[in-house]
Amino acid sequence: MIEGLERMIKEAIKAKDIIKNTTSRIMVVSHYDADGICSAAIMYKALRREGKDFHISIVKQLSENILENVSKAKPEVVIFTDLGSGQINFIKKHLSCSITVICDHHEPQGEPDESIIHINSLVAGIPEHISGSGVTYLFARTLNPENVDLSPLAIIGAIGDSQIDSIGIDWGLNGINKEILKEAGERGLMKVEKGLRLWGRYSRPLHKALEYSIDPYIPGISGSESAAVQFLQEAGIDPKKPDGGWRTISDLTIEEQRKLADEIIKERIRNNHENPEYVFGDVYELLDKPEEFRDANEFATMLNACGKMGKAYLGVMICLNMKNAYPEVKKVLEMYRREVGKGTSWLISNLKNPDVVKKGHGIYIFAGDNISEHIISNVVSIVNHSGVLPDKPIFGFANSEEGIKISARISEKLGERGINLKEILSELSEKLGGQGGGHMHAAGAVIAKGKEMEFMRMSEEKLSKILCDQKPENLAGFVH
Repeated sequence: MIEGLERMIKEAIKAKDIIKNTTSRIMVVSHYDADGICSAAIMYKALRREGKDFHISIVKQLSENILENVSKAKPEVVIFTDLGSGQINFIKKHLSCSITVICDHHEPQGEPDESIIHINSLVAGIPEHISGSGVTYLFARTLNPENVDLSPLAIIGAIGDSQIDSIGIDWGLNGINKEILKEAGERGLMKVEKGLRLWGRYSRPLHKALEYSIDPYIPGISGSESAAVQFLQEAGIDPKKPDGGWRTISDLTIEEQRKLADEIIKERIRNNHENPEYVFGDVYELLDKPEEFRDANEFATMLNACGKMGKAYLGVMICLNMKNAYPEVKKVLEMYRREVGKGTSWLISNLKNPDVVKKGHGIYIFAGDNISEHIISNVVSIVNHSGVLPDKPIFGFANSEEGIKISARISEKLGERGINLKEILSELSEKLGGQGGGHMHAAGAVIAKGKEMEFMRMSEEKLSKILCDQKPENLAGFVH
């Protein structure tokens, strides 16, 4: 890890010299998810500290069209955060007259030339435990040591990028993420406690937190207010305060939280959930935020909501603690949750519809326009964790402006059997003229419309080779 950090810092020093000497407007382009929004906020604060003129764009994906538009401004310097490594060839094609700085953690495609400073954790030999915002933070910290106060944003980005790992019955951040967390803690910016992983730690009545819990999913409890109230009563936990008000998770003692966690784990074991014990672990608190925005996991979800609902700028604003943005973000979050709930309900009601769900070595969900391309990943994740489908790779297809958006998920158990979704989606989408990437257990791609069946056939062949060299299962039911 030390050698990898040294390699990244060496590149960051090159970028530092460029930024320090730049007098013209700097263009910053970042991804629209929580990790990308945190990266954008880090660069906003870092460039402001340097007194630089800059413009930030947040995009769903880095296409050739976007690079063409960036090039029209003839920028002297362009900074890409949480993206760019997968588009190096296009960057060389369209931005050959600019100096480009890439801060990313995704798989590179193409070889940088002398005009590109490539700060990438994978290239440096660090394959995990650092997000795009973590790489951006290392660059910002190299640019100016004062930027250590941006460390919480790197942690939020890592959480939003699903980089929390299990450690026994606990869960938490590891590797470089853990070191960045230490920096945030030492400066009084974050606090880490043990507690329950339930949404609404400060803001939601306890029974509502159980009712609305999706990750972790609680069989028989999630989605039912009455079942949640009964569950608390049977666990011997009073949901009300002495004055009659409703208690939140933050009101529970650590013993009560452990007791509630035990009961949730029992329910998950009874329903054969993968990793039923992953409901209790480190809880990360953002000490400079209003109380209901202090849970870093919830904050990351809010940023994802902002990005996917077309309001990424609001996400940047709350990262920078602009108080006037908080009420607007709450509205966006509510709309986002309604969309996710509507998409999940539609899928659950169509699980037995052969035109929607097709099964082979993998499970293929054809949502069309019924689930937005922006939330298909959320719905696929929920179904993957809920246990309503067999433990197979799940691929969700939704109509997109660019063609067909694919979002895929697998369990840890399938990952141990050799399935790597990042490799599968990258390879197959490229063969079909699209592009894809992501992580081993969660990945995405975009392909042209009309190529869905071809993707599925190729996926089945790929999965059959990985899963003990079985012959592909009968695909007759896949053909319309």
